[in-house]
Amino acid sequence: MGISKLAIITLSLVSSLTAAHSSCATDGAFPTATVAGGVVIGTTTTYPLSSAAHINKYLGIPFAQSPPVRFSPPQKPLPWNSPLNATQFKPACIQQFISDDFRAIFDDPPLPESEDCLYLNVFAPTGTAVDSGKPVMLWIHGGSLQLGSASVPEYDGSVLAAQQDIIVVTTNYRTNVFGFPTSPQLAPEERNLGFMDQRQALAWVSQNIRAFGGDPSKVTIFGESAGAYSVKQILANPPRPSQFRGAIMQSQALGDQGDGDKSWSALADALGCGSTTSQLECVRSRPTDRIRFILNNQTLGFPPTVDNKTNFGSLGDGIHAHTVANVPLLIGTNADEGSILTSVMPDSQTLLEGIFGNDTRSQALARAVYPRNATENELKSRIVTDYLYTCLTSTIASTLNSAGLKVWRYFFNASFPNNRPFSRAGAWHTSEIDLVFGTYPRDNQTTDQQIRLSKHMQQSWADFAKDPLGGPGWARVRNGTGDLHIFEANGASGTGSVNAESVDGVCKVYLPVIIRKSFF
Repeated sequence: MGISKLAIITLSLVSSLTAAHSSCATDGAFPTATVAGGVVIGTTTTYPLSSAAHINKYLGIPFAQSPPVRFSPPQKPLPWNSPLNATQFKPACIQQFISDDFRAIFDDPPLPESEDCLYLNVFAPTGTAVDSGKPVMLWIHGGSLQLGSASVPEYDGSVLAAQQDIIVVTTNYRTNVFGFPTSPQLAPEERNLGFMDQRQALAWVSQNIRAFGGDPSKVTIFGESAGAYSVKQILANPPRPSQFRGAIMQSQALGDQGDGDKSWSALADALGCGSTTSQLECVRSRPTDRIRFILNNQTLGFPPTVDNKTNFGSLGDGIHAHTVANVPLLIGTNADEGSILTSVMPDSQTLLEGIFGNDTRSQALARAVYPRNATENELKSRIVTDYLYTCLTSTIASTLNSAGLKVWRYFFNASFPNNRPFSRAGAWHTSEIDLVFGTYPRDNQTTDQQIRLSKHMQQSWADFAKDPLGGPGWARVRNGTGDLHIFEANGASGTGSVNAESVDGVCKVYLPVIIRKSFF
């Protein structure tokens, strides 16, 4: 695979106490753990940076009953009698690709797909005992809530877990119509199944992670793009009692998902289900492959429903409802988020009209902040990067800081030859993730700076997980200057501080719209 897939883009005390057996393995042995459902047998392998060090992997553990009942909330997994072979990834949930370009980039090689997909993966350093009490990081993947999987190679938690001495968990969740059905026969609080899956995974971690040497009181949730949007929604209305103590949001955004009502009607019509009173059951009964074919051959979108439970309209709504978790937050964006997304964007004028409506003065002010000689693609990339990512993240950071949360912010501006889809992609959307996980390509183009920067980013994320109140190693947001940490490919270390104004200067154009639309 030439580039990252990552632009694609979470029960009881007695059970947790009985999850008391875990063993590390040497060559030829298999690590085991006893969770609420039964015994799990994993595998021990080396990881990319070492031919001697090992990591324990437990792959494909059910965190809910699987396959789930289509268009129904997740249920606790049923116990198993024989030891569970957790040595291979399970299939991805059903995918929906928004364009042929995205399929060519993000489905190479294609992942197996199935509705039987509610599984997670645990990566633990060898030698970890049940009472080790290691910090835990639970990863929620991105993909516009349309696609994505915990099993893509870039999300392999081996390097991050082994080098930082933590437990890493990656989870699947349902996406597109399977995760966010917009049927009128479902009440609003019954629709956001993908968000419910994520919360079920978090509950599973809280109950069972001690069996792998993790401390359930030291969980940090982190995600990118729609995964970071998902983290934001858990942050806005967390489970009670809380099941995490820190949150990381990388390139938080969720673009226009389309008209869910029209998309559901179109899907039902294409399946021959019409608008009958039994429409929901009719769609439930149709073959998975038929639904997947329609999803990938029609322009359909299934946005999450605002239910003020799993999905708030904005963090401001959660703040006003006094539900937001008071936990430390690490948040940031990339310098060129929009560069890889231009192929699925309308023209720049349509973008500006979508943001400002008929306000031609604001449209002109936005154009004026960009170089006159910018190409159409460069202009589209800058508009999307600034409005949808940089300025939105700046607003979230300042809003939560004002609400009393401790917030740290970063800005990623690094690009490497062996991990870019085209020469001028820059620090494109998701390009930071393989540095965070340590899964960047290792070939004759790998640079020393790439290796050093990855180590630094891994340590920063892990330091935050180990001590969220202490932060990742730089000054936290205080609505002033010098409060933004930069990761870049230049200089001896590739890191340093930058004046927030130098990144957020253009936001004076977009901030009124973001505030007016409560788009945060």
